[in-house]
Amino acid sequence: MHTTFKKIFFSLLLIGSTISFAQNIVLSKNARVSVITCDTGNESYSLFGHTAIRITDVEKNLDAVFNYGAFDFATPNFVAKFAKGDLQYFAVANKFEDFINQYTYEKRSVYEQELVIPLAYKQKLLDNLTTALSSSESYYTYKFIDKNCTSMVVDILNKTLKSKIIAKKTDTNISYRSILYPYFDHFFYEKLGY
Repeated sequence: MHTTFKKIFFSLLLIGSTISFAQNIVLSKNARVSVITCDTGNESYSLFGHTAIRITDVEKNLDAVFNYGAFDFATPNFVAKFAKGDLQYFAVANKFEDFINQYTYEKRSVYEQELVIPLAYKQKLLDNLTTALSSSESYYTYKFIDKNCTSMVVDILNKTLKSKIIAKKTDTNISYRSILYPYFDHFFYEKLGY
């Protein structure tokens, strides 16, 4: 499938499947919260995978993925802005079914890790996420290492849990270049800029 068509298709799918939430959803005791980790893809924006949060509650007919990895494909100089860390990203909420269908279509694996936290924290996380979606907290300037879909998930989880439960490992002698270089295999231009 042509790359431009894929981008347009993905953008339409993202817009079409975005769902809005009322601030007053009260989760039941059977609500579940998970961190979703998605495998790498073949486009420059997907070379390093993706992270999101899933909240499900069968009693409330809720199965949503909160995704801090949305951006506008029509942004001028998209790849250059992505590489430089000048690309504007924002959060969206999608139906899980639409989210998983896109990754299935792209033949990318998706892993789910349920968070075992009290209901009060699940509710607070949902409240924080829905508040972020409807405010300026939804937008951020993408920074390749320090401000991305994973760091945003970590930030909102730490904010919700009122503790730095998840912290960045800083006591390593391995450079970012050493860690990231293998991801550029078979990507000549991306490797060139790296």
